Amino acid sequence: MVTVLGAEGSGNSTLCRAITGAERIDSGRITVAGQPLPRRGRELVRFRAAIGAVFHPFSFTSYRTVLENVAAGRFRWWESAITPGARRKARGLLERVGLAEHAARFPWELTEEQQQLAATARALAGDPRLLLFDCPTPAPAELARDLADEGMALLLATDEPDFARRAADRVVFMDGGRIIEQSSPAEFFTVPRTVRARDFLARAAGR
Repeated sequence: MVTVLGAEGSGNSTLCRAITGAERIDSGRITVAGQPLPRRGRELVRFRAAIGAVFHPFSFTSYRTVLENVAAGRFRWWESAITPGARRKARGLLERVGLAEHAARFPWELTEEQQQLAATARALAGDPRLLLFDCPTPAPAELARDLADEGMALLLATDEPDFARRAADRVVFMDGGRIIEQSSPAEFFTVPRTVRARDFLARAAGR
């Protein structure tokens, strides 16, 4: 699990969105599992389908229940029919994220953290190779760590140093839209190499 750490406006969320193809990059190259990010067309759609994303806003279909939103998946919201197999899978995923009892509710009836968990279940329904989180709240963050322990690759954007220290296998620090440094949590939080990283950690400690 990699955390992309930085203050609000540092570009960590934008980086995650660029990986999904939701943000157009001007230069450079993005690859996931060795596959370059296509620029457009069906190849981009297939590429994005292999990446699970849990971003604000969660973009649920308001007239569908939580179960139906998970069963329909992120890229099939326009389909009117949801198969019995998709419903069974959705129930299992809602059980996994701790929302089984809310399956028949509507997304707008959930708390923000519950919505993030539901969005996680929806992302997992696509069997992603990579799962991206933007500013996970505590329960989704704990679930992310469990998924990483099971072997899933995760990338999480956060402005919370304590979370990055506890959860990450690697920390990528961003400032001003650039990656300033990256290292293990032990190294980053003990001997940060740049003035910007030291200033960020000092300000966070003084909150």
